[in-house]
Amino acid sequence: MKIDQYTNLYAVVGHPVRHSLGPVMHNAAFEAKGINGVYLAFETTDIEGAIRGMKALGIRGMSVTIPHKTAIISYLDDLDPPVTLMRKVVEAALGQSG
Repeated sequence: MKIDQYTNLYAVVGHPVRHSLGPVMHNAAFEAKGINGVYLAFETTDIEGAIRGMKALGIRGMSVTIPHKTAIISYLDDLDPPVTLMRKVVEAALGQSG
């Protein structure tokens, strides 16, 4: 895996998150498909701070796990219909506008 100034950053956030296989699976997929991206795990109890940090760092998207699947909703700009129905988020895309 080559990491450079063009590498797209992705993450999983939660508490706990060390057990997540997300980084292993996503990074293997990026490598297999020749995608210049890296997927990292961030353990946090502060979802608001995590979102601010990810936007500031230009992280393109994140997976959300326990305990943030519901709390994150109030920090998102748009929700897809399944999120509106279930009131839980699993994936969030972070655009340039934040």
